[in-house]
Amino acid sequence: MNTTDKKLADAQAAAAVSMAEARESACEAKTAVTDAASAAKESAADKLGDIKDAAADKLGDIKEAAADKLGDIKDAAADKLGDIKDAAADKLGDIKDAAADKLGDVKEKGSDILDKVKGFAADILHKGAAGAENLADKLDN
Repeated sequence: MNTTDKKLADAQAAAAVSMAEARESACEAKTAVTDAASAAKESAADKLGDIKDAAADKLGDIKEAAADKLGDIKDAAADKLGDIKDAAADKLGDIKDAAADKLGDVKEKGSDILDKVKGFAADILHKGAAGAENLADKLDN
């Protein structure tokens, strides 16, 4: 083998070794990238799970606070409605009493007028009877 052939064979052997080392480095790099991607994916999933849990907790707190506020509003509205109902009942009672008083006044005045009309009619009838009696006396005489 001549020197050129030997150098060529040595170069080919060195190239084969470099190719094998390059393949091994590429496989190691691929494994490192895959491992890093898997770790990033797992970390992101963990973070998203933590965010989801925190959001669920906050929404639960908000829901509970809203339910408490709505309960308070409902209770306050029921109290106000009861107050309005009581006030309306009192006002209606006052109106009823005032109407009864006015009706009593009207009945009393009507009774007074009726008594006066009855008295006037009795006087007229009495005077008419007396006048008729006088007339009968005069006619008899």
